[in-house]
Amino acid sequence: MAGWQNGMVSMELDDDDKLDLAAPVELSGTQPDYPWGLRLCLTHRELGKLGLEADCSVGDTLVIRCCARVMSVSRTDGPMGPEDRVELQITDMACEGEDDG
Repeated sequence: MAGWQNGMVSMELDDDDKLDLAAPVELSGTQPDYPWGLRLCLTHRELGKLGLEADCSVGDTLVIRCCARVMSVSRTDGPMGPEDRVELQITDMACEGEDDG
């Protein structure tokens, strides 16, 4: 799996990518800064498994380490060349506050 050992990189969308999005948010006049598929939702069940409480605030940064299983791999020929897609299912994770580390 060459190339899968990269360091941390920002996944924030650039302005061109934001314009290319076709999402219901466009109706409100705002564009998300990050791709929809990268958002995680932790309910009381997942927080309980991690031994955490919802004692963080909007805007806080958390460090997450996770293991994910590859669920699907595909390559299609798009107008700009090959378009790859890898779908991952997070199977295990650990989480800490940025200043906890």
